Amino acid sequence: MPSKRSLKESIRYACGDIAGECLLAKMRFDDLEEDKVENIVCRIALLQTATIDKVSTKFGKKCSDFADAGAYRKERGKYFKEYYAALWKEFEDDIENIVEDMNSMLTPEQKEENKKAAGN
Repeated sequence: MPSKRSLKESIRYACGDIAGECLLAKMRFDDLEEDKVENIVCRIALLQTATIDKVSTKFGKKCSDFADAGAYRKERGKYFKEYYAALWKEFEDDIENIVEDMNSMLTPEQKEENKKAAGN
């Protein structure tokens, strides 16, 4: 499992990159609605804040609740593994929804131009 610091850093980079792409698209295509772009950037910022806040969690049990320290570590590890997998899945789903909204703002001509620029 990566450290909390690197997980938070990854979240910040991903959100920053996506917000940057959204703003670049606004500069590149003049006919995009500014309100929609601003709304998406705000959603990205809120997603970043909410996800980073969820990274810091605690295991709700004590070592004394288990038969031995090994059982405690095993259960604690399982808890964090499942928690962070669910957190990352939720983050990815939210990002996917945001990207879909970003793409829905583009006209078919703009989408085709982007595909050509990307070499697809």
